Amino acid sequence: MNRSTTALAIVALTRIASADSPLGASDIVDRVLESDPWGLSGANVTAHATLTDKRGATSDMTFVAKSKRYAPLLSKSIVHFSHPPDLAGAGFLQIQKRDGDDDRYLFLPDLKRSRRISGNLRANSFMGTDFSFADLDRHDLRYSDSRLDAEESVSQWPCYVIDVRPKADDAQYSHVQMWIRKDNFLPLRMKMFDKSGTLSKMLETLEVRRVKGQWFISKSRMRDTQHEHTTELVLDNIDVTTNVSDDEFTVRALEKL
Repeated sequence: MNRSTTALAIVALTRIASADSPLGASDIVDRVLESDPWGLSGANVTAHATLTDKRGATSDMTFVAKSKRYAPLLSKSIVHFSHPPDLAGAGFLQIQKRDGDDDRYLFLPDLKRSRRISGNLRANSFMGTDFSFADLDRHDLRYSDSRLDAEESVSQWPCYVIDVRPKADDAQYSHVQMWIRKDNFLPLRMKMFDKSGTLSKMLETLEVRRVKGQWFISKSRMRDTQHEHTTELVLDNIDVTTNVSDDEFTVRALEKL
């Protein structure tokens, strides 16, 4: 066996060993972030959400979102709302950062200017939904300690059960439990616990869709267990793309009506 053939054999054996090696909890969380299940890191999305209060009264909102991955596990995204009428023209810009707080800007047409959402407001509701700014920025997943607690099935899908403990002082939750599908790393269920350790919210994946070989959570339900309020989020159209200019992710673009 010559030298080049030996080198190729070593590379092949290394890949096989790597493929067979069990994933650690942090590796699994990174795979979730890489998989981009909600289209926040490289897709144009048209979506709507239905909000339901404890009396059963509902309200709807519609929006479009663009996003772009610009570094490993980091992305830029911008959202523009068209419904309800009092939110038409409103928008949200988010740029994830490796060091320090992410950039978040909220634009409301009535105010005619954008305002920055600081880290101490991350636990606030996003546009009246049961998703918070912290749920959207995924900062607490990116900077966390995690452990693999079990392996269970959700419906027929084998899942990793991961416990995630955010490191940041401004984290909304004390910890998050995630049931992550083994084959595509989509979170099928999440339980969020507040700082006292009480269950605060639950996320359930209702439908998934594969677009250009990439898996997305096309329908999900977030339930605030303490206030008996739910938000059902549906991604109506998903266009996977990397051809989005950085000019689309600026405060100027956010304020463009």
